Amino acid sequence: MDATKKRGVGFGIFLACSSAVATGTFGIFLHYLAAFGLSDDTVTLIGPVFMFFAFLLIALIKDRRLLLAPKKLYYFTMIAVSGFVLYPLYNFTYVRVFANLPMAIASLFHFSNSIVLVFLMRILFKQKITKEKLICCVLAIVGIMLVLQIITFGAVAPDDSVPITSMGIFWGVAVACALAFVYSIDYFHISHDVPVITTQIYACLCSSIILLLTSNPAAVGQNIMESVSANGAIVIVVAIIYCAVLMWSYYSITACYNYIDASYGALTFVLEPSVAAILGFIILHETLTPLQMLGIAIAVCAIVYMQYSEGKREKAELAAQAKSSDLTQDSANANPEVDVE
Repeated sequence: MDATKKRGVGFGIFLACSSAVATGTFGIFLHYLAAFGLSDDTVTLIGPVFMFFAFLLIALIKDRRLLLAPKKLYYFTMIAVSGFVLYPLYNFTYVRVFANLPMAIASLFHFSNSIVLVFLMRILFKQKITKEKLICCVLAIVGIMLVLQIITFGAVAPDDSVPITSMGIFWGVAVACALAFVYSIDYFHISHDVPVITTQIYACLCSSIILLLTSNPAAVGQNIMESVSANGAIVIVVAIIYCAVLMWSYYSITACYNYIDASYGALTFVLEPSVAAILGFIILHETLTPLQMLGIAIAVCAIVYMQYSEGKREKAELAAQAKSSDLTQDSANANPEVDVE
């Protein structure tokens, strides 16, 4: 095991939470990039392309062996399974769920991947479904429903601008399952000692290829030039900061699998809508209701409980290992080897 993996579950939860917080800022960046006149195609394309070249540069500077996978099988899983199937499938379902359901309901389905992942981790990796995970799931779902104002107790009328249809529910289930499989394949790579940067290089390369083939690069380039011409260098600055935050979000959620299982990593994303709601209140002067504040508090409680329960489990495992080591040493001292000449 790599030395950095010995930092414990607390560090893993910190990495996952930092990814969730980073993801919660995306709405603010997208708001300003849209205000600068950048199209959805442009914003969608610049992220993976930036991340591919950034991760590639890091690998070339740090250690070129990061471009290589430990086994040839992992090239197939990273490129064919992850890069060209699961990631595009997730992006495909993500767009459709938000087009066919109210934003709050779509966000709830999107977060529900954490529940699917609990069972998927049991099936694929034999991870136990503990009462701690189930409690975290319940707390997270209640918290996120309050933040998204799905539970209002009559205080706020729900968003009914987009009707809830059977097709919308289908896409909701599809996006939850697709994202759960994305997290699972990333966990598979990390648990088999594929470096985080290696997984990100291939994932971003495949995403960039697909987006370049399905978009109009010339129109994207023209859109960027027109936006910079109209607004100045601030467009480039904001776009670079957005891509850097996006890059950290992808890196940290993948890196956390060195310390915690993927289901706990997904559960930390209960913080995403909480951060988005707080930033919307501070920066965009959006309304933050008392029930949303309660939801944020419950979301934080879910993370604290996760940290406590996993920290307690880790201490118990370390104590058991220490006791086993002591018993082995006592046994060796009680039965010393006798040299016979």
